[in-house]
Amino acid sequence: MKKMRTTISLVLVIVLSLILIGPFTQIAYAAAITSASDVLSSQKVSTLANHDIQFTSPTGVASGATIIITFPSDFSIAASMDFTDMDVLDDGVNATLAASPSGATWGAVRTSATVITLTNGTSAVTAGSVMNIKIGTNASNQSTGVRQITNTTTNGSKVIAISGTFGDTG
Repeated sequence: MKKMRTTISLVLVIVLSLILIGPFTQIAYAAAITSASDVLSSQKVSTLANHDIQFTSPTGVASGATIIITFPSDFSIAASMDFTDMDVLDDGVNATLAASPSGATWGAVRTSATVITLTNGTSAVTAGSVMNIKIGTNASNQSTGVRQITNTTTNGSKVIAISGTFGDTG
């Protein structure tokens, strides 16, 4: 009998806790990027092309946060592609890039055959900033890019995913 009362008391405590605390629990969701586009220098299948990716970040990019750009599986990013083949602009201002972030310098690396990861150094990108990422021979900030991305093997519209720890997705 005592065990049953203890069990009932425990259940009541849990139910009351959920009723009182539950409404105040908040779930964080990533904000959706806006005005996203990717302009290719060539849309011909299996051809090398530059990419000019642009989007507005509603939450900005905090110090140390990442922006991950994932291309569909039938695109191909050369293993030799590095930060010298990319430009990152925040509201039209070029960021300094390197293989890894350090101070105000961003890290920019190819992390797989279809993924590029950008890591902010200590610069804070403000909410509402327009991010512009140039990949290929159109990159010209620190040096002129020499490597491009090989286009998809099939015709049609493709979706590039933008994610990371910066708080936005699209």
